[in-house]
Amino acid sequence: MINGYVGGVIYDVMAQHGVLGNRANVLREVYVPRWKAGGLTAAVVQVSDWSSINAYFAEFSRAEGEITYCTTRADYDNRPEGSFGIFFSLEGHGPFAGDLEALYTLSELGVGTFTFSHNRQNLLCTGSNEPMEGGFSYLGKEMLRELENVPMMIDLVHMSRASFWDALRYYDGDLFVSHSNADALCPHPRNLTDDQIRAVAERNGVIGLNTFRGYVSKDPLRSTLSDLLDHAMYMCDLVGPEHLSIGADYCESPVDMLIPILDWVDPEGAHGIKGRARELYTHGPDGIEDASSLHRLAAGLAERGLSQAEVDLICGESYLRMLERARPSTS
Repeated sequence: MINGYVGGVIYDVMAQHGVLGNRANVLREVYVPRWKAGGLTAAVVQVSDWSSINAYFAEFSRAEGEITYCTTRADYDNRPEGSFGIFFSLEGHGPFAGDLEALYTLSELGVGTFTFSHNRQNLLCTGSNEPMEGGFSYLGKEMLRELENVPMMIDLVHMSRASFWDALRYYDGDLFVSHSNADALCPHPRNLTDDQIRAVAERNGVIGLNTFRGYVSKDPLRSTLSDLLDHAMYMCDLVGPEHLSIGADYCESPVDMLIPILDWVDPEGAHGIKGRARELYTHGPDGIEDASSLHRLAAGLAERGLSQAEVDLICGESYLRMLERARPSTS
């Protein structure tokens, strides 16, 4: 089982590595055991700058084989038995925004995905939580065009719907939305409309099921595993399990580290997040509260009538197939 979006962990990793002389081993000691307990065999972590990339590579070197850095499907398939796979996704809206040549260096280092937004307006595009729809800037369109030449997937998560449709106009490759649910079941700018879901599928894309309470149920504090399964089955019926994956956005890090981030993405409280980090992000929906309980998602999909092959698609195979198209394994 692969989780296609691990966001909050980077804040804890960077905090530990920021202590002078601390040879931190946060992934191996804190997070990987939790992920394995939930049935995960790999995860996609977010990097945003050279410091975060450096920190993760240092962690890999200290893991004594218990973590394998994966850049292709072959890396994942051939990792040592019991070793946990880690893939990189770049939050490209930060220091790398507009740096076209850096894309080639990052790709050579194995970064597999480029994300354009984190809910707010940036140099590249308009985020989902802005009061206007906006779209891609000229600079953002340049990045899209350059990414046609780089073996990376593009992640359309966190962006406004106008930005989403701009991306489809200016980019011809497969599409990834790492962690979003169905707007039809839980109306929110962070979720996808039926037209968006179909558009991703028509471009061979994949959408990750998101465990963040605010995007699972209209009543977030009463959200449950059953509600998340409703999203899975709704999108399965719409486009098929081959276009679904897991994008379990758990807090992971100590929640106090994430409070400023959640307040920042919803500065006026228009989307029900500002001031509610502890109640919305400390735990996931009832029945699937944290990454150690992700195995219940797979079991729930089977109970809803999906075959083992269909469950396997959602639990990692769909992501791996898309990765193989973007970054073909060398023989």
